[in-house]
Amino acid sequence: MRFALLSIVNLRDVPFISLLIYQTDERGISNLIGEISKPYDDVIDLLDDLYAFEISELQTDSQELYRDLISAQYPVIYRREVEGTREQITRNEEMLVELFELDKQDEQPTPVIPMWRLWCINKLEKIIQMLKTKGIKLDDN
Repeated sequence: MRFALLSIVNLRDVPFISLLIYQTDERGISNLIGEISKPYDDVIDLLDDLYAFEISELQTDSQELYRDLISAQYPVIYRREVEGTREQITRNEEMLVELFELDKQDEQPTPVIPMWRLWCINKLEKIIQMLKTKGIKLDDN
């Protein structure tokens, strides 16, 4: 039997799912067999993943996911806290930021200076240069 623990964790204002998949053997011992961290888009993609990994029971600490999965008739249990899911994201934060290029979302495009401003700046720089070379001194009072 496979069961999983699921949380949604915000990483740099992007929601990520943190899914820990466990396999229970015939003696009842559960072993971690998979860790999945990826940006969360919608519940349909999540359901596709849960069915693909053949997860028969899910435990989550997200009320939103709980409601969505219950309405989709998926076997889910709500718990206040799910162990290990948030630690997985913090442990792999640097790799996830680089992999999903979260830093590049913060970069703003450089503003384009209009031509009329460049023309004015050029003329003012010429005037300043002329004043400096003509020997005109400013009164320091």
